[in-house]
Amino acid sequence: MIQNIPYMHQQTPLPPGKYVYSNNFPAVMEQIAPIYTIPTKPVFFDHLMMHLDKTIRVITLNGPLEGTLTGVAIDHLQLTIGDYNYHVHYPNITYFVTPK
Repeated sequence: MIQNIPYMHQQTPLPPGKYVYSNNFPAVMEQIAPIYTIPTKPVFFDHLMMHLDKTIRVITLNGPLEGTLTGVAIDHLQLTIGDYNYHVHYPNITYFVTPK
């Protein structure tokens, strides 16, 4: 069951499994539900979770992005760079780098 967290300009990362979404999202998921699947990489996901709120460099197919990891979802991560939140889908990520 999907649990909605009210969106009020979220300032802190949401815990795993908690997502901010529009009021239309549950109906959309019900419509596409047995055909919608998300392949996951549990170890990669876990490593990202260890770096929440830290600066990381994400190497994507289009080049590197560096910022604060402010969200880890089942299908994407959120990287905050300045005043912008970048939602990067995992298939576009080659690897990520963290400082020692």
